[in-house]
Amino acid sequence: MTVKSALKASVLVGLLGLALQAQAATILMNFDGVTTYASVDEFYNGGTDSAGAFGVNYGVSYHDFLTVDGSYGQTSLPNLAYNGVEIAVANVAAGFTSLSFTSGAFSTSYMDVYSGLNGTGSLLGSVQLGSNPYAFAATSVTFSGVAQSFVLRGGAGQAGIDDVQITTVPEPETYGMMLAGLALVGVAARRKQRG
Repeated sequence: MTVKSALKASVLVGLLGLALQAQAATILMNFDGVTTYASVDEFYNGGTDSAGAFGVNYGVSYHDFLTVDGSYGQTSLPNLAYNGVEIAVANVAAGFTSLSFTSGAFSTSYMDVYSGLNGTGSLLGSVQLGSNPYAFAATSVTFSGVAQSFVLRGGAGQAGIDDVQITTVPEPETYGMMLAGLALVGVAARRKQRG
């Protein structure tokens, strides 16, 4: 392999790596575009909140998370999301590998991370939320593996979250494209050696 072909191969591999990193992105959901006093619902899943406002498609579906505005110490205004029932669930069908957010609670509440949708499968991690509802604190759930749902549990309406960040899992076709690209680089290098 010549220096020129090795350089081309390394550039191609680098570009493929950048494409893979672009697919595994950290996304932020701050609930400020959701209609105040509405359910988040499919707002971050390419659909609407319960009032009909269209959101973006991050592949995240919220169940029983409601929004409220006010001065609760949340990090971004106007809205925060809270658990409308004792157990509110958010699903990320593609999976995620990290979860951080800001939170405050009126009573003992927890954020749990599960390997399956709808709070099923293995419990991968859990954290108790701070007990001051008027001073939101940065919080994260430490876990290993790929999760598909997070669950906010506690008394109905007792826990609030804001600025939720997750790192999504790259889609399977991204890996296929990367492997195909590496195979083409190998074929090109082999041809150069023969020629």
